[in-house]
Amino acid sequence: MAAALALTNPAVAGAGTGAEAELAEVRRATARYHDIERAVADGYVRRSDCVPHMGYHYVRSVAGDASELQPTVPNILVYARRGNGSLRLVAVEYASMKPATLFGRAFDPPHPGGPPFHTLHTWIWQANPDGTFAALNRNISCT
Repeated sequence: MAAALALTNPAVAGAGTGAEAELAEVRRATARYHDIERAVADGYVRRSDCVPHMGYHYVRSVAGDASELQPTVPNILVYARRGNGSLRLVAVEYASMKPATLFGRAFDPPHPGGPPFHTLHTWIWQANPDGTFAALNRNISCT
């Protein structure tokens, strides 16, 4: 049953059983951001061109440390282009200036040439063959 659930629900693919309920809550809390105008009205600002295998990053904030992270209020929303040019929500992302853990997962450290903060991508709106928390998603294209 869990394997079938992981295949049909992108929120739990590779997440492990402990995170499933938390990710379902994040999906409920962020569903309104399928409307990008709502995201912008709530303070999310586009801060990147399309990043290959990620998409467009709309940033609201970066946490100073783990104590400032709120799972249902992600720091970053990630969008990808549809065939008609409009944007669709594909992931939420968490960002912290210091190492952090959320959903039982350690954040990725800053990478050379990237932003100076630790991040955790959470692919809850677009299936990722490498898992819910993988940094990159080969299903996302910038072309």
